Amino acid sequence: MLFISTSCYPFLLSSSAASLLSPLRKMRPLFSLYLAVLLTTSGASPTAVQQQTCTSPATVEDACKLVANKQASVGYDFCVKALGAVTSLSGSVDLREIAVVATRLAVDHAASTEAKIEELMDLETDPKAKRCFSACLDVYGDAVEHMKDALDNLANQVYPRASALVGGALGAADKCEESFKNAKGSFPLAAVDKDFGRLASIAHGIIVSLE
Repeated sequence: MLFISTSCYPFLLSSSAASLLSPLRKMRPLFSLYLAVLLTTSGASPTAVQQQTCTSPATVEDACKLVANKQASVGYDFCVKALGAVTSLSGSVDLREIAVVATRLAVDHAASTEAKIEELMDLETDPKAKRCFSACLDVYGDAVEHMKDALDNLANQVYPRASALVGGALGAADKCEESFKNAKGSFPLAAVDKDFGRLASIAHGIIVSLE
């Protein structure tokens, strides 16, 4: 093998070095641009983007539009009236807070419905009607527990689980009414039953929007 000393032929070193450095000089601006983009994008946090989406400012009207689009049976006006009565929701707040308030409203209504059922059951003399009230009491008791668990999951930002729990409580109104299907007279809990169904639907519609 033949070795050529660059000390004897310095022009070989200069020409080879020049040929190597020439492309590097051309690539320097491109590399600088790539480095700048890399440093800029590395500072962005995917979590921050997600949090901005879930906690973006919203009004009661905004939230109720979301609900009305998904739950036509609820009614936009009823939603605004129910949530608008909560002073902490005046102005723009984060959508997750509206979801929490809506869920609490449903919990409170379910609890008051339980008290109403117990009161009516104590006054009832017909054993069959008492059994109907007892079935409703069980249904609403389960609904309250589901809603409370949903609040815990909302606090931990576990939105799919919160949505599933509230969705499970949605059927309380229908189940209670179903238990009175063969009872005499009109359904005594029609008004409170309907309101719970709508309040639970509001909470569910907003939580789904957070997923």
